[in-house]
Amino acid sequence: MDIAALKAANSISTQAAADGWMALSKESWQAVNDIHANGVDPLKADWKDRVGEVAARKLDEQARILEAGADIMRGVAMVLDALSVAITRAKLTLNSALDLAKAHGLTVDESTGVARDPAATTTPAATSIVQEVNALLREALREATQADRQAAAELRKLGTATCETDPAKALNSLQGEASQVELNMYTDGIPDGKDPRLVADWWNALPDNQRKELMLSDPVTLANLPGIPDDVKLGLRGGPGAKYDRVKMVQWTLDHWNDVSGDMDEDNCTNFASEALHQSGVRFKGWNTLDDDGWFRGGGASGLGSTADSVIPGHTHAWGGAQNMHDFMVAHGGRELTPDQVRPGDLVYYEEDSDQDADDRKGQIHHTAIVTAVTPDGDIRYSQHSGGMKNASLGGRIDTFQEGRGHQKLHYVRVEPDWY
Repeated sequence: MDIAALKAANSISTQAAADGWMALSKESWQAVNDIHANGVDPLKADWKDRVGEVAARKLDEQARILEAGADIMRGVAMVLDALSVAITRAKLTLNSALDLAKAHGLTVDESTGVARDPAATTTPAATSIVQEVNALLREALREATQADRQAAAELRKLGTATCETDPAKALNSLQGEASQVELNMYTDGIPDGKDPRLVADWWNALPDNQRKELMLSDPVTLANLPGIPDDVKLGLRGGPGAKYDRVKMVQWTLDHWNDVSGDMDEDNCTNFASEALHQSGVRFKGWNTLDDDGWFRGGGASGLGSTADSVIPGHTHAWGGAQNMHDFMVAHGGRELTPDQVRPGDLVYYEEDSDQDADDRKGQIHHTAIVTAVTPDGDIRYSQHSGGMKNASLGGRIDTFQEGRGHQKLHYVRVEPDWY
């Protein structure tokens, strides 16, 4: 890609295409729900002979086809979302380079993407400016070219899957890969940090909303990137006086989401979330695992460093139980958030909001996950241990989850310990 091509790239039309594919995905999911509510379920309940069974099965097949299509279309929207953002950021970097070149009387060859000083000034200051402009130009073209190639490859793959009718494959393989490509495109649009001055110039070229989006989509990379202002890095970690390191929590989660070495019970989703908080600096509350108002785990396989058949539990109820942990954290300084307030390092709890699931009663919080990213379109990405997921799309997976378990009420919680 050259400068002329980047100038001509249209992020607005790309975003419009992403919005269109997302609307189609949502309409398809609405059709899936309508087929079940108005066709499959009534047939199963009220028409119990062979004809009714065949009719229900046929309708269910159609619903599965629509479900697969909905998840693939959402994958397309994810990739186009990322491409739109990448074009916008690359053009901002380009414009910053061109403005700097103009301010210092440099000329820029749009076909080669190289800036030169017509006066051939050889002072160190002049040479430094030329190098600075050229670094920005290279970065802008790198960002745009890389995003274009990634998007093209993934869209081709999704385009060849239009006949896929297996919802599980559409969700886990096709949309799942597209969602990871989306996040990779955001991360790959960040300079590598070898030139801190370039990073600083790149960061300064971005408006506040773009900086915020980057901080939400990849806080770990930014917090460790030379050239990012120290106050930004501190804010990513929690700000002055923070009681734990939010970046460290996200990093630990992404490093250990599929690590079973710390498992204590059969279901470890909440144990994992508690461990992530503790690894990032949240202190235990209480001194043993029998503390009714404590948040504590012992050591060793059984939780106390004793034999595995110890009658003493390995952790408090608030450490390992989703409902208990939610209630404990909210009662001890934490607060519930609206979806637009969520950022990496927050927790998401699932509450059963129907009578569909036989294991959990309505109103019971039964699952805990960790927010590890938020994309520019507001999609919350979560990582979890039980049913291991890394940066999974909440928006992309919740419909399938609710189809199997019934409607869920989601609670977003920011942990703010008041016990130390």
